[in-house]
This record gives sequence, structure tokens and C-alpha cells, in this order.
Amino acid sequence: MDQCGAKLNKSTVSISECRSYTLHEVQSAVEKSLDGIGGIQSFVKPGDTVLLKPNMLQAKSPEVFITTHPAVVEAVINIVKDAGAVPMLGDSPGGPARGMERFWEITGFADVCKRTDTQLVNFEKSGIYEFERNGRTYRVARPVLDADVIINMPKIKTHGLTKFSCAIKNIYGVIPGLQKTEYHKLAPKPSDFAEIIVDVFALSKPHLNIIDGVIGMDGMGPSAGNPKEIGVIVASDDAVAVDSILCHYLGKDPMEVPTNRIAYEQGLGEASIENINVLGEFPIVDAFKWPLNVAGSIEVVPSFISRALMKLYYSRPAINPDLCTNCNTCVQSCPTDAILEKRPTPIFEYERCINCLCCMEMCPEKAVFDDKNSIYRFISRFSGSD
Repeated sequence: MDQCGAKLNKSTVSISECRSYTLHEVQSAVEKSLDGIGGIQSFVKPGDTVLLKPNMLQAKSPEVFITTHPAVVEAVINIVKDAGAVPMLGDSPGGPARGMERFWEITGFADVCKRTDTQLVNFEKSGIYEFERNGRTYRVARPVLDADVIINMPKIKTHGLTKFSCAIKNIYGVIPGLQKTEYHKLAPKPSDFAEIIVDVFALSKPHLNIIDGVIGMDGMGPSAGNPKEIGVIVASDDAVAVDSILCHYLGKDPMEVPTNRIAYEQGLGEASIENINVLGEFPIVDAFKWPLNVAGSIEVVPSFISRALMKLYYSRPAINPDLCTNCNTCVQSCPTDAILEKRPTPIFEYERCINCLCCMEMCPEKAVFDDKNSIYRFISRFSGSD
């Protein structure tokens, strides 16, 4: 058992080994992780309505490892029902939904919910609550805040813009539809966008986080990266603590991830490793690759200087014509209308591009890639990030 520090009343992160997605092994690992933080009964009471919020970024099958695996969803549904509560499942995809039923079917969530008699909630059609925070207006899907309990169920992934996508970032999906993309326009810098993510997290703070870390994603996540075997299920009531511990074990200073740092500074959770109690063992994960974002690394300098620097080395989205099917998902996902609908492939107007990578994140064919010039590739090679 690994114990970080010796303070009392610390945030606790409970880790259980899980090497496959067989339902029996997953449910056993989830139960073991929950036992470390008081069991499901510490969070869920008989008769509670419990919203399960998985990662449903794209309409992709579980074998692609972009979304929360349906076996993890089914295990949590079973545990919540055994506690006498009423689970329901909801999320909003990252780009144009084009029929939520298709997303539910392809991700495997529809089959799980049919088999377990669990309600699927369409955030696009269920109404919103509107809030003001830090001078910005946010619209959160009603079922999220109407539920008695929110269980956040992300997958461990890297993120090309915010570096890490797990418990804090996953809550961004409570914003319905393409409104999520619009916030990128308001916050083109990674740190500014991280502030928006933390705002949404603060407005919809989950009661419990259960993380699918059996197979995660490294490299250019959250959708164009590489599947990475990690072999864990993790549970905590502190999303900031769980994200910070995962970053730490995967070789990244938690404070280098802007969502961790900002949430910690706002008092929304613990990011100081010595103040987090870790139960269980985290496996050794070889050569976990983190994305390099040069735009994020120079955002602290004045804009006129950063623009000059970015001319020397850049990373920007481009389209591989051999993979592009001209579905125009990238066009619809771009918050600044920097992608034009053309044939045989859409084209970029780079002077309008803010490098938010929504196009790459949402491309169902992985046809949008991160185009780096030679200086950028040189930096990446010596940083170990590429």
C-alpha cells in the first residue's frame, strides 16, 4: 500500500488493479476501489437518482478506447442499483451529435442500458440551467443538477490543448451540443480555456469519480492518440486529487496541467501530492507520451512576441486526404469558422485558426493531424513528448 504524506483528513484516491474489460473483473475492481473511500453507501442512498456521466466524445466502438468502456458503465450501474438507487446515463458529445441514438448504439451504452433497464438521458433535449461565473454565462444540462448524485466516469487520456483529460475535463460534457465549441472562441489560449473548464466543473462538481484506466490513451489525445494499457480502476470523491495523482504517476507535474492548477487555486480540490492519501498500488507504465503544445508554452509572453515566435515553430491542424471522407465534422466543430467546406477535402484558413484542435479531437477518421514544422519536431524530439 502506498501512502503519500502523513496528514489526517487528506483527500483519498483509491486504486485497484484491473487488466481486462470482463464485467466480473471490472465490477470487482470498482467495488474494491470504492471500499477504500467508504463504499458506495457513503455517496448513494436508497431512492436517490444518480446521474452517471461517462466520456462519450465520439461515436466510436469500445475497441477504439476513446470513450469510457461499457463494462465500466455496467459495473457502476449494478453497484448503484444494489444500493437501492436509480441510475441514469447522460453525456453530450464533443461536436455535432447527429442523433444521440447513434452515439449510444456505437459506444455500447445503449445495449448496457437496455440490459440493465437504465434510462438514457439526452442532454441536447432535456433543457438547461443558466449560471454566471467569473463574468461568463454557462448553460448546464438540467438532468445533471436535478440528480441527487453525480458520478463522473472519465477515461484516462492526454489532451492536445489542456494536456490531460480525466475527471475535471470530463465534466465539460454537461454543456449541451456545440455550445462547448463556442467557449473555445472566447478562450483561445490553453490556460484561458482551462479556466472555462474549471468554471463548468465548479458548477457541476461530481460527488464521486470512478475512472476507467484499464486502457487509456497517450500521445495526441483525447481522440487521435494511441491506446495505452494502464491496468487500473480509480475512485475518489476529489476530482482534483485524482487527476493530480494520475498525472504524478504518469510522469507529469500536476501543476503543469492547467485544469489541476486552477481548480486547486480556487479551492475545488487537492493537487498537492503530499496531501493526498493513496490506497493501492499504481502500476509502472512504460514510456507514457504526453503531448507537446508549443502554443501553450509561450502564451505567457505578450501577443506580438508570441505571434513572431509561432512563425519560427508551429504546430497546426492539417488534413490527410487519404483518410478524409469529407464528412465536414471538422467544419461544424470549428469555433472560429476557420475551416471551409470544400472538395475533395475541407481547407483551413490559418489566419483565423486559434489552434484549439477541436477539428482533430472530433474527426471520426483521424484524418486531421498535428502538422509540425521542422523546428517544432526538433523541440518535440528532445523534450520526449513526441
